[in-house]
Amino acid sequence: MTTNKDKTSVMTKALDWFRAADGEQSEKSRFHLIRENVQWIIISIIIALGIRYFIVEAFKIPTGSMAPTLVGVHKHVVCPNCGWGFTRDYHGSGATCPNCLFQMDTYKNKSHGGNRIFVNKFIYGFGGPDRWDVMVFKYPFVDIRCKDCDYVMIDRRWVEGMKCERCGSTRLKHKRKNYIKRLVGLSGEELQIKNGDIFINGKVAKKPQKTQEELWVPVYNSAYIASKEVVPSWNVDTKYWQKNEGSLLLEISQAEGRTSFATFARRIFDNYAYNDMTGANVVGDLRLKLSAVVQRGSGGVSAVIERDGEIFDAYIPVQGSGEKCGLRRSGKVLAEADAHLTLGHEHKVEFCYADGVLWLLLDEKQVLFYDSDAGSPDYGGKISDSGIRIGGRDITCRFGDIEIFRDIYYSSDLTSGSWGVSGPIKISNGEYFVLGDNSINSKDSRVWKFVVEEDIVGKAFLVFWPLSWIKVIR
Repeated sequence: MTTNKDKTSVMTKALDWFRAADGEQSEKSRFHLIRENVQWIIISIIIALGIRYFIVEAFKIPTGSMAPTLVGVHKHVVCPNCGWGFTRDYHGSGATCPNCLFQMDTYKNKSHGGNRIFVNKFIYGFGGPDRWDVMVFKYPFVDIRCKDCDYVMIDRRWVEGMKCERCGSTRLKHKRKNYIKRLVGLSGEELQIKNGDIFINGKVAKKPQKTQEELWVPVYNSAYIASKEVVPSWNVDTKYWQKNEGSLLLEISQAEGRTSFATFARRIFDNYAYNDMTGANVVGDLRLKLSAVVQRGSGGVSAVIERDGEIFDAYIPVQGSGEKCGLRRSGKVLAEADAHLTLGHEHKVEFCYADGVLWLLLDEKQVLFYDSDAGSPDYGGKISDSGIRIGGRDITCRFGDIEIFRDIYYSSDLTSGSWGVSGPIKISNGEYFVLGDNSINSKDSRVWKFVVEEDIVGKAFLVFWPLSWIKVIR
Protein backbone atom coordinates (compact mmCIF):
# COMPACT_ATOMS: atom_id res chain seq x y z
CA MET A 1 0.00 0.00 0.00
CA THR A 2 1.34 3.42 -1.02
CA THR A 3 1.12 6.19 1.55
CA ASN A 4 0.75 9.91 0.92
CA LYS A 5 4.29 10.30 2.15
CA ASP A 6 5.53 7.81 -0.47
CA LYS A 7 3.62 9.63 -3.20
CA THR A 8 5.10 12.96 -2.14
CA SER A 9 8.58 11.43 -2.18
CA VAL A 10 8.14 10.07 -5.71
CA MET A 11 6.80 13.40 -6.99
CA THR A 12 9.63 15.30 -5.35
CA LYS A 13 12.24 13.04 -6.94
CA ALA A 14 10.58 13.42 -10.34
CA LEU A 15 10.55 17.21 -10.03
CA ASP A 16 14.15 17.20 -8.89
CA TRP A 17 15.10 15.20 -12.01
CA PHE A 18 13.52 17.83 -14.30
CA ARG A 19 14.96 20.84 -12.49
CA ALA A 20 17.95 22.53 -14.08
CA ALA A 21 21.18 22.86 -12.15
CA ASP A 22 21.37 26.64 -12.61
CA GLY A 23 24.00 28.19 -10.43
CA GLU A 24 25.18 24.90 -8.88
CA GLN A 25 28.93 24.59 -8.89
CA SER A 26 29.05 20.96 -7.76
CA GLU A 27 30.57 17.88 -9.36
CA LYS A 28 27.17 17.08 -10.88
CA SER A 29 26.74 20.44 -12.68
CA ARG A 30 27.84 19.04 -16.04
CA PHE A 31 25.32 16.18 -15.76
CA HIS A 32 22.56 18.64 -14.88
CA LEU A 33 23.40 20.80 -17.92
CA ILE A 34 23.31 17.81 -20.29
CA ARG A 35 20.04 16.67 -18.75
CA GLU A 36 18.50 20.13 -19.26
CA ASN A 37 19.54 20.17 -22.92
CA VAL A 38 18.10 16.70 -23.51
CA GLN A 39 14.84 17.80 -21.91
CA TRP A 40 14.57 20.79 -24.22
CA ILE A 41 15.36 18.66 -27.29
CA ILE A 42 12.61 16.20 -26.33
CA ILE A 43 10.11 19.01 -25.69
CA SER A 44 11.05 20.69 -29.00
CA ILE A 45 10.51 17.45 -30.91
CA ILE A 46 7.10 16.98 -29.26
CA ILE A 47 6.11 20.56 -30.12
CA ALA A 48 7.35 20.17 -33.70
CA LEU A 49 5.40 16.93 -34.14
CA GLY A 50 2.32 18.56 -32.67
CA ILE A 51 2.62 21.54 -34.99
CA ARG A 52 3.10 19.23 -37.98
CA TYR A 53 0.13 17.07 -37.09
CA PHE A 54 -2.33 19.77 -36.04
CA ILE A 55 -1.22 23.16 -37.40
CA VAL A 56 1.44 23.43 -40.15
CA GLU A 57 2.96 20.78 -42.38
CA ALA A 58 5.50 20.95 -45.18
CA PHE A 59 4.74 19.41 -48.57
CA LYS A 60 6.69 18.97 -51.78
CA ILE A 61 5.02 19.74 -55.11
CA PRO A 62 5.43 16.64 -57.31
CA THR A 63 3.88 17.75 -60.62
CA GLY A 64 3.28 20.86 -62.70
CA SER A 65 -0.53 20.93 -62.53
CA MET A 66 -0.36 24.25 -60.63
CA ALA A 67 2.35 25.84 -62.82
CA PRO A 68 3.44 28.53 -63.06
CA THR A 69 2.12 29.36 -59.56
CA LEU A 70 3.78 26.22 -58.15
CA VAL A 71 6.09 23.91 -60.05
CA GLY A 72 7.01 20.26 -59.68
CA VAL A 73 10.25 18.70 -60.89
CA HIS A 74 11.30 21.09 -63.65
CA LYS A 75 14.05 22.64 -65.74
CA HIS A 76 15.21 26.25 -65.70
CA VAL A 77 15.30 27.51 -69.28
CA VAL A 78 16.79 30.73 -70.64
CA CYS A 79 15.92 31.56 -74.23
CA PRO A 80 19.13 31.92 -76.29
CA ASN A 81 17.31 34.26 -78.67
CA CYS A 82 15.98 36.93 -76.26
CA GLY A 83 17.24 35.98 -72.77
CA TRP A 84 13.78 35.36 -71.27
CA GLY A 85 13.86 32.87 -68.38
CA PHE A 86 11.06 30.42 -67.57
CA THR A 87 10.36 26.96 -66.17
CA ARG A 88 9.74 23.84 -68.23
CA ASP A 89 8.46 20.44 -67.14
CA TYR A 90 11.44 18.08 -66.78
CA HIS A 91 9.94 15.46 -69.12
CA GLY A 92 10.35 17.65 -72.19
CA SER A 93 13.40 17.80 -74.43
CA GLY A 94 12.35 21.05 -76.10
CA ALA A 95 10.68 24.36 -75.25
CA THR A 96 9.14 27.41 -76.92
CA CYS A 97 9.95 30.83 -75.50
CA PRO A 98 6.68 32.56 -74.52
CA ASN A 99 8.24 35.96 -75.23
CA CYS A 100 9.72 35.60 -78.74
CA LEU A 101 8.39 32.11 -79.74
CA PHE A 102 11.91 30.79 -80.39
CA GLN A 103 12.09 26.99 -80.21
CA MET A 104 15.03 25.40 -78.40
CA ASP A 105 16.36 22.08 -77.14
CA THR A 106 16.31 21.49 -73.38
CA TYR A 107 17.50 17.89 -73.09
CA LYS A 108 20.80 19.06 -71.58
CA ASN A 109 19.15 21.30 -68.98
CA LYS A 110 19.48 20.06 -65.43
CA SER A 111 16.30 19.03 -63.57
CA HIS A 112 15.40 20.72 -60.29
CA GLY A 113 13.10 19.53 -57.50
CA GLY A 114 9.59 20.84 -57.04
CA ASN A 115 8.61 23.73 -54.78
CA ARG A 116 8.29 23.01 -51.08
CA ILE A 117 5.38 24.66 -49.35
CA PHE A 118 3.83 25.12 -45.92
CA VAL A 119 0.19 24.18 -45.44
CA ASN A 120 -1.97 25.59 -42.64
CA LYS A 121 -3.99 22.60 -41.37
CA PHE A 122 -5.66 24.61 -38.61
CA ILE A 123 -7.20 27.56 -40.45
CA TYR A 124 -10.34 25.83 -41.70
CA GLY A 125 -11.27 24.97 -38.14
CA PHE A 126 -12.35 28.62 -37.77
CA GLY A 127 -14.36 28.79 -40.98
CA GLY A 128 -14.78 27.17 -44.35
CA PRO A 129 -12.40 27.70 -47.27
CA ASP A 130 -12.72 30.70 -49.58
CA ARG A 131 -12.91 30.76 -53.34
CA TRP A 132 -9.43 31.01 -54.95
CA ASP A 133 -7.69 29.37 -51.96
CA VAL A 134 -4.85 27.05 -52.98
CA MET A 135 -5.88 23.93 -51.09
CA VAL A 136 -4.29 20.58 -50.23
CA PHE A 137 -6.62 17.58 -49.98
CA LYS A 138 -6.69 13.81 -50.19
CA TYR A 139 -6.99 12.66 -53.79
CA PRO A 140 -10.36 10.90 -54.22
CA PHE A 141 -8.78 7.88 -55.94
CA VAL A 142 -6.18 5.47 -54.58
CA ASP A 143 -3.50 3.16 -55.93
CA ILE A 144 -4.11 -0.44 -54.86
CA ARG A 145 -1.54 -3.25 -54.72
CA CYS A 146 -2.37 -6.93 -54.26
CA LYS A 147 -0.25 -8.54 -51.54
CA ASP A 148 -0.60 -11.97 -53.16
CA CYS A 149 0.18 -11.39 -56.86
CA ASP A 150 1.65 -7.86 -56.66
CA TYR A 151 -0.84 -6.58 -59.25
CA VAL A 152 -1.32 -2.78 -59.13
CA MET A 153 -4.63 -1.00 -59.82
CA ILE A 154 -4.24 2.74 -60.45
CA ASP A 155 -6.75 5.52 -59.67
CA ARG A 156 -9.58 3.47 -58.19
CA ARG A 157 -12.18 4.41 -55.61
CA TRP A 158 -11.50 2.39 -52.48
CA VAL A 159 -14.34 0.20 -51.28
CA GLU A 160 -14.09 -2.19 -48.35
CA GLY A 161 -14.10 -5.78 -49.54
CA MET A 162 -12.55 -5.04 -52.95
CA LYS A 163 -10.87 -7.92 -54.76
CA CYS A 164 -7.79 -8.08 -56.94
CA GLU A 165 -8.73 -7.91 -60.61
CA ARG A 166 -6.06 -10.50 -61.47
CA CYS A 167 -6.23 -13.16 -58.74
CA GLY A 168 -9.36 -12.32 -56.75
CA SER A 169 -7.51 -11.86 -53.47
CA THR A 170 -8.90 -9.53 -50.83
CA ARG A 171 -5.44 -8.96 -49.36
CA LEU A 172 -5.03 -5.48 -50.80
CA LYS A 173 -3.01 -2.49 -49.73
CA HIS A 174 -4.09 1.01 -50.75
CA LYS A 175 -2.45 4.38 -50.44
CA ARG A 176 -3.99 7.85 -50.75
CA LYS A 177 -2.06 10.75 -52.20
CA ASN A 178 -2.15 14.46 -51.36
CA TYR A 179 -3.20 16.76 -54.19
CA ILE A 180 -3.05 20.54 -54.50
CA LYS A 181 -5.42 22.67 -56.58
CA ARG A 182 -7.17 26.06 -56.54
CA LEU A 183 -10.67 26.15 -55.07
CA VAL A 184 -13.16 27.71 -57.51
CA GLY A 185 -16.58 26.33 -56.51
CA LEU A 186 -18.14 26.30 -53.03
CA SER A 187 -20.87 24.20 -51.45
CA GLY A 188 -24.38 25.03 -52.58
CA GLU A 189 -23.32 26.80 -55.79
CA GLU A 190 -23.99 26.11 -59.45
CA LEU A 191 -20.77 26.25 -61.48
CA GLN A 192 -19.86 26.31 -65.15
CA ILE A 193 -16.63 26.94 -67.06
CA LYS A 194 -17.13 29.24 -70.08
CA ASN A 195 -14.55 30.98 -72.25
CA GLY A 196 -11.81 30.48 -69.68
CA ASP A 197 -13.81 31.99 -66.81
CA ILE A 198 -15.63 30.48 -63.84
CA PHE A 199 -19.35 31.23 -63.71
CA ILE A 200 -21.12 30.88 -60.37
CA ASN A 201 -24.91 30.89 -60.37
CA GLY A 202 -24.87 32.38 -63.87
CA LYS A 203 -22.38 35.22 -63.25
CA VAL A 204 -18.63 35.37 -63.71
CA ALA A 205 -16.59 34.89 -60.53
CA LYS A 206 -14.29 37.90 -60.22
CA LYS A 207 -10.84 37.24 -58.83
CA PRO A 208 -9.60 39.46 -55.98
CA GLN A 209 -6.67 41.68 -56.91
CA LYS A 210 -4.02 39.63 -55.07
CA THR A 211 -5.16 36.44 -56.82
CA GLN A 212 -5.41 38.14 -60.22
CA GLU A 213 -1.85 39.39 -59.82
CA GLU A 214 -0.68 35.81 -59.28
CA LEU A 215 -2.56 34.43 -62.28
CA TRP A 216 -1.44 36.80 -65.05
CA VAL A 217 0.57 34.81 -67.62
CA PRO A 218 3.41 36.67 -69.43
CA VAL A 219 3.04 36.97 -73.21
CA TYR A 220 5.56 39.65 -74.21
CA ASN A 221 8.21 41.89 -72.64
CA SER A 222 10.00 44.53 -74.71
CA ALA A 223 13.03 44.47 -72.38
CA TYR A 224 13.96 41.05 -73.82
CA ILE A 225 14.92 41.88 -77.39
CA ALA A 226 15.07 38.97 -79.83
CA SER A 227 18.30 38.72 -81.80
CA LYS A 228 16.27 36.96 -84.49
CA GLU A 229 12.63 37.95 -84.93
CA VAL A 230 10.76 34.64 -85.21
CA VAL A 231 7.37 36.36 -85.42
CA PRO A 232 6.94 40.15 -85.76
CA SER A 233 5.97 41.81 -82.48
CA TRP A 234 4.40 45.06 -83.72
CA ASN A 235 2.66 46.26 -86.85
CA VAL A 236 3.12 50.00 -87.33
CA ASP A 237 2.56 52.78 -89.84
CA THR A 238 6.17 53.72 -90.58
CA LYS A 239 5.11 57.26 -91.43
CA TYR A 240 4.50 57.90 -87.72
CA TRP A 241 6.32 55.13 -85.87
CA GLN A 242 9.93 54.11 -85.28
CA LYS A 243 11.11 50.90 -83.58
CA ASN A 244 14.25 51.19 -81.50
CA GLU A 245 15.75 48.66 -79.05
CA GLY A 246 12.57 47.59 -77.31
CA SER A 247 10.81 50.94 -77.50
CA LEU A 248 8.37 52.52 -79.93
CA LEU A 249 8.45 56.20 -80.89
CA LEU A 250 5.28 57.90 -82.15
CA GLU A 251 5.55 61.29 -83.86
CA ILE A 252 2.39 63.09 -85.00
CA SER A 253 2.46 66.84 -85.50
CA GLN A 254 -0.34 68.87 -83.96
CA ALA A 255 -1.21 70.23 -87.40
CA GLU A 256 -2.19 66.77 -88.66
CA GLY A 257 -4.85 66.29 -85.99
CA ARG A 258 -4.92 62.52 -86.18
CA THR A 259 -4.39 59.33 -84.15
CA SER A 260 -2.10 56.42 -84.99
CA PHE A 261 -1.68 53.01 -83.35
CA ALA A 262 0.94 50.28 -83.10
CA THR A 263 -0.75 46.86 -83.05
CA PHE A 264 0.65 43.81 -81.24
CA ALA A 265 1.20 41.47 -84.17
CA ARG A 266 0.50 38.13 -82.50
CA ARG A 267 -2.84 36.54 -81.66
CA ILE A 268 -2.94 35.65 -77.98
CA PHE A 269 -3.81 32.02 -77.22
CA ASP A 270 -3.86 29.97 -74.01
CA ASN A 271 -0.34 28.64 -74.62
CA TYR A 272 1.46 26.97 -71.72
CA ALA A 273 5.24 27.29 -71.76
CA TYR A 274 5.65 24.88 -68.84
CA ASN A 275 4.44 21.94 -70.93
CA ASP A 276 5.34 23.49 -74.30
CA MET A 277 1.71 23.18 -75.34
CA THR A 278 0.04 25.43 -77.90
CA GLY A 279 -3.43 26.39 -76.79
CA ALA A 280 -6.43 26.40 -79.12
CA ASN A 281 -8.36 29.15 -77.34
CA VAL A 282 -8.08 32.88 -78.03
CA VAL A 283 -7.77 34.81 -74.76
CA GLY A 284 -9.56 38.13 -74.41
CA ASP A 285 -8.76 38.93 -70.77
CA LEU A 286 -5.54 40.92 -71.15
CA ARG A 287 -3.19 43.27 -69.34
CA LEU A 288 -0.94 45.95 -70.86
CA LYS A 289 1.84 47.72 -68.95
CA LEU A 290 4.17 50.37 -70.34
CA SER A 291 6.03 53.58 -69.70
CA ALA A 292 5.15 56.69 -71.70
CA VAL A 293 7.15 59.88 -72.11
CA VAL A 294 5.31 62.59 -74.05
CA GLN A 295 7.98 64.91 -75.44
CA ARG A 296 5.63 67.43 -77.04
CA GLY A 297 2.09 67.83 -78.27
CA SER A 298 -1.39 68.72 -77.03
CA GLY A 299 -3.27 65.45 -77.48
CA GLY A 300 -2.97 62.26 -75.46
CA VAL A 301 -2.05 58.58 -75.24
CA SER A 302 -4.38 55.62 -75.83
CA ALA A 303 -4.18 51.97 -74.71
CA VAL A 304 -6.61 49.57 -76.39
CA ILE A 305 -7.83 46.04 -75.68
CA GLU A 306 -9.98 44.42 -78.37
CA ARG A 307 -12.32 41.45 -78.01
CA ASP A 308 -14.25 40.20 -81.03
CA GLY A 309 -14.75 43.65 -82.50
CA GLU A 310 -15.43 45.37 -79.18
CA ILE A 311 -12.88 48.11 -78.54
CA PHE A 312 -12.01 49.07 -74.95
CA ASP A 313 -10.00 52.28 -75.06
CA ALA A 314 -8.24 54.04 -72.17
CA TYR A 315 -7.31 57.61 -73.11
CA ILE A 316 -4.97 59.81 -71.03
CA PRO A 317 -4.63 63.44 -72.19
CA VAL A 318 -1.68 65.77 -71.83
CA GLN A 319 -1.84 68.33 -69.03
CA GLY A 320 -3.47 71.53 -70.28
CA SER A 321 -5.36 69.89 -73.12
CA GLY A 322 -8.74 70.57 -71.51
CA GLU A 323 -9.71 66.89 -71.85
CA LYS A 324 -10.46 64.25 -69.26
CA CYS A 325 -8.97 60.81 -68.85
CA GLY A 326 -11.59 58.29 -69.94
CA LEU A 327 -12.59 54.68 -70.52
CA ARG A 328 -14.57 54.01 -73.66
CA ARG A 329 -16.26 50.92 -75.04
CA SER A 330 -16.63 51.04 -78.84
CA GLY A 331 -16.76 54.83 -78.62
CA LYS A 332 -19.15 55.05 -75.66
CA VAL A 333 -17.74 56.73 -72.52
CA LEU A 334 -17.87 54.39 -69.52
CA ALA A 335 -15.97 56.43 -66.92
CA GLU A 336 -13.93 59.62 -66.63
CA ALA A 337 -11.40 61.16 -64.24
CA ASP A 338 -9.12 64.18 -63.89
CA ALA A 339 -5.79 62.52 -64.67
CA HIS A 340 -3.17 63.79 -67.10
CA LEU A 341 0.30 63.28 -68.52
CA THR A 342 3.05 65.81 -67.89
CA LEU A 343 5.35 66.72 -70.80
CA GLY A 344 8.84 65.28 -70.40
CA HIS A 345 7.86 63.10 -67.44
CA GLU A 346 7.97 59.30 -67.56
CA HIS A 347 4.59 57.85 -66.59
CA LYS A 348 3.72 54.24 -65.85
CA VAL A 349 0.50 53.10 -67.49
CA GLU A 350 -1.39 49.86 -66.83
CA PHE A 351 -4.63 48.93 -68.58
CA CYS A 352 -6.46 45.67 -67.85
CA TYR A 353 -9.58 43.72 -68.75
CA ALA A 354 -10.41 40.60 -66.73
CA ASP A 355 -13.63 38.89 -65.61
CA GLY A 356 -15.71 41.66 -67.18
CA VAL A 357 -13.87 44.39 -65.27
CA LEU A 358 -11.80 47.24 -66.75
CA TRP A 359 -9.28 49.28 -64.81
CA LEU A 360 -6.61 51.86 -65.57
CA LEU A 361 -3.62 52.66 -63.38
CA LEU A 362 -1.47 55.76 -63.84
CA ASP A 363 1.83 55.80 -61.96
CA GLU A 364 0.61 52.77 -59.96
CA LYS A 365 -2.57 54.54 -58.78
CA GLN A 366 -5.97 53.40 -59.97
CA VAL A 367 -7.65 56.30 -61.76
CA LEU A 368 -10.48 54.51 -63.60
CA PHE A 369 -12.54 51.39 -62.91
CA TYR A 370 -15.58 49.94 -64.65
CA ASP A 371 -17.45 46.71 -64.01
CA SER A 372 -19.27 45.72 -67.18
CA ASP A 373 -22.36 43.53 -67.28
CA ALA A 374 -20.42 40.29 -66.94
CA GLY A 375 -23.52 38.35 -66.02
CA SER A 376 -25.33 38.99 -69.29
CA PRO A 377 -26.30 35.91 -71.36
CA ASP A 378 -23.87 36.71 -74.18
CA TYR A 379 -20.87 37.09 -71.87
CA GLY A 380 -18.75 33.96 -71.79
CA GLY A 381 -19.28 33.05 -75.41
CA LYS A 382 -16.10 31.75 -77.01
CA ILE A 383 -14.26 34.61 -78.69
CA SER A 384 -12.46 34.31 -82.02
CA ASP A 385 -10.14 37.31 -81.88
CA SER A 386 -8.47 39.68 -79.42
CA GLY A 387 -5.66 42.18 -79.50
CA ILE A 388 -3.58 44.97 -77.96
CA ARG A 389 -2.88 48.40 -79.43
CA ILE A 390 -1.03 51.48 -78.18
CA GLY A 391 -1.01 54.93 -79.73
CA GLY A 392 -1.77 58.60 -79.42
CA ARG A 393 -3.17 61.76 -80.96
CA ASP A 394 -1.26 64.95 -81.79
CA ILE A 395 1.84 64.01 -79.76
CA THR A 396 5.42 62.83 -79.86
CA CYS A 397 5.72 60.01 -77.34
CA ARG A 398 8.16 57.24 -76.58
CA PHE A 399 6.64 53.98 -75.32
CA GLY A 400 8.96 51.61 -73.43
CA ASP A 401 8.98 48.81 -70.86
CA ILE A 402 6.05 47.26 -72.73
CA GLU A 403 4.62 44.14 -71.13
CA ILE A 404 1.61 42.08 -72.19
CA PHE A 405 -0.08 39.41 -70.07
CA ARG A 406 -3.08 37.16 -70.47
CA ASP A 407 -5.39 35.94 -67.75
CA ILE A 408 -5.48 32.29 -66.71
CA TYR A 409 -7.76 30.41 -69.11
CA TYR A 410 -9.64 27.52 -67.53
CA SER A 411 -9.94 25.08 -70.38
CA SER A 412 -13.43 23.83 -71.16
CA ASP A 413 -12.35 21.25 -73.71
CA LEU A 414 -10.18 18.94 -71.61
CA THR A 415 -10.58 15.58 -73.32
CA SER A 416 -10.39 13.53 -70.14
CA GLY A 417 -13.20 15.21 -68.23
CA SER A 418 -16.38 17.18 -68.69
CA TRP A 419 -17.76 18.06 -65.23
CA GLY A 420 -18.74 21.73 -65.22
CA VAL A 421 -17.88 22.06 -68.90
CA SER A 422 -20.84 20.91 -70.98
CA GLY A 423 -23.32 22.63 -68.67
CA PRO A 424 -23.82 23.94 -65.12
CA ILE A 425 -23.10 21.54 -62.29
CA LYS A 426 -24.64 21.74 -58.81
CA ILE A 427 -22.25 21.47 -55.86
CA SER A 428 -23.86 19.85 -52.82
CA ASN A 429 -23.19 20.74 -49.19
CA GLY A 430 -19.80 19.54 -47.98
CA GLU A 431 -18.41 19.42 -51.54
CA TYR A 432 -15.98 21.67 -53.43
CA PHE A 433 -14.87 22.13 -57.05
CA VAL A 434 -11.12 22.57 -57.67
CA LEU A 435 -8.98 23.29 -60.73
CA GLY A 436 -5.26 23.40 -61.50
CA ASP A 437 -3.66 26.68 -62.61
CA ASN A 438 -1.97 24.72 -65.43
CA SER A 439 -5.44 24.12 -66.79
CA ILE A 440 -4.47 22.53 -70.06
CA ASN A 441 -2.54 19.80 -68.23
CA SER A 442 -4.31 19.25 -64.90
CA LYS A 443 -6.34 16.33 -63.59
CA ASP A 444 -8.93 18.01 -61.38
CA SER A 445 -12.67 18.32 -60.69
CA ARG A 446 -13.41 18.32 -64.41
CA VAL A 447 -12.30 14.68 -64.32
CA TRP A 448 -13.26 13.31 -60.88
CA LYS A 449 -15.89 15.86 -59.82
CA PHE A 450 -15.78 17.05 -56.19
CA VAL A 451 -13.50 17.19 -53.14
CA VAL A 452 -15.46 16.31 -50.00
CA GLU A 453 -14.99 18.31 -46.81
CA GLU A 454 -13.49 15.47 -44.76
CA ASP A 455 -10.68 15.05 -47.32
CA ILE A 456 -9.42 18.64 -47.00
CA VAL A 457 -5.95 18.84 -45.43
CA GLY A 458 -5.47 22.60 -45.32
CA LYS A 459 -4.58 25.84 -47.09
CA ALA A 460 -1.22 26.31 -48.80
CA PHE A 461 0.19 29.67 -47.74
CA LEU A 462 3.96 29.84 -48.32
CA VAL A 463 6.64 28.60 -50.71
CA PHE A 464 9.77 28.19 -48.58
CA TRP A 465 12.07 26.32 -50.96
CA PRO A 466 14.06 26.91 -53.07
CA LEU A 467 15.09 30.21 -51.51
CA SER A 468 14.78 32.07 -54.83
CA TRP A 469 11.07 31.10 -54.91
CA ILE A 470 10.09 32.23 -51.40
CA LYS A 471 6.65 33.86 -51.66
CA VAL A 472 3.20 33.99 -50.15
CA ILE A 473 0.79 31.79 -52.13
CA ARG A 474 -2.16 33.82 -53.44
